[in-house]
Amino acid sequence: MKIPNSSATVSLGVAEAAHRLGISAVRLRILLGQGRIEGARKQGRQWQIPTSRGRPTIIPGKRGPKVNWYIGQRTQKGFIHANQQVLGRNRKDGGSRPAIGVKLGKQSQYCHRADITGPSRLVYSPTKPALICGARLWMELDPEVPVVGSKFQTPGNPEQAVGVQEAAYLLGVCPQRVRQLLGQGRIAGASKVAGRWRIPLGASGLPHIFPGTRGPQGTWCRPPSGKTIILINSKQIRANIASNSPLPVIDIICDGTVHHCHGVAIRGPSRILYRPHGGGDHSLWIEVSPGVEVVPQFFAANG
Repeated sequence: MKIPNSSATVSLGVAEAAHRLGISAVRLRILLGQGRIEGARKQGRQWQIPTSRGRPTIIPGKRGPKVNWYIGQRTQKGFIHANQQVLGRNRKDGGSRPAIGVKLGKQSQYCHRADITGPSRLVYSPTKPALICGARLWMELDPEVPVVGSKFQTPGNPEQAVGVQEAAYLLGVCPQRVRQLLGQGRIAGASKVAGRWRIPLGASGLPHIFPGTRGPQGTWCRPPSGKTIILINSKQIRANIASNSPLPVIDIICDGTVHHCHGVAIRGPSRILYRPHGGGDHSLWIEVSPGVEVVPQFFAANG
């Protein structure tokens, strides 16, 4: 997808608008709240952001230095990988440091969750690590594909409670909806610690939501059907390094069937999640929504 040069107006969501402006989604929402994005409006809970020559128009602020919003469009591929040193430190001391590294051109961040809004490729290279991040397994995406990273920040014991972002993931709703429920007092046991919400988990491992006094019953915590899960076998990666072997290290789980492969082409949006205290046997995995094609890839027999 190329950014059009014409003056045709196209409406974008927050993620892609932030990507085209070269700023974070958080910064863009601040600008939206200040009314500084020309023509932006809400439809329901979603922002519709018009473009001019392929980008949103920012109304200049009344004070502070002038900002160069329209940086050059990213031309390099994006890379996402799991930082093994951070994963090891968290396993050793029970920490919850963000371990997913996202590098998009000059922008880099670490997060617990990365939403990829377009196609991507999971690449395994046992003998030639990626130059940009030094990993032997990474996700690669084209320059025009936006990525939105977020952190799971939880005060207190993360094994017993979660923050807003993680609660939203568990409940299958957006963080704004969780904050609305918190404001209504409808999440059992929720409290603030050091300015952050602490949301306890029930016996089911999920926050407990009190029913509303009116309106339809909420469809909380209904497990999505048909979702594809991609797992990384870290032990096999280490064994391949030790024995100089190219055995498959990726497991694709779909409809109860497991496929072992060396790489994956994901033809649509996906999400990478790192939950050090709530992921069960696997703390890091990739989720792909139903209807998105996932194509396993293999090394050549003579490779």
